[in-house]
Amino acid sequence: MSARSTRHPFTNALYVQQPDGNVAITDGDKQGLFRPDGRWISGALREADPQMCVWVAAQVAATPLSDSRTATALKAQKPA
Repeated sequence: MSARSTRHPFTNALYVQQPDGNVAITDGDKQGLFRPDGRWISGALREADPQMCVWVAAQVAATPLSDSRTATALKAQKPA
């Protein structure tokens, strides 16, 4: 699983998916760790946008389209 991340459109806080499924958020000099539903676990940052946490923490299933794009991109990178 590759980590997903995005910035909040209003606060510019960085939301990053963690390997255990939780979400780490950095907002300026404050950081916090949150559950996928937005509940606080630890850190100085104690508030999160629950919808952003749900989106970042979501498991993305591989689809034939995404697999085919990945295969095409990998083939393009290999020297002939």
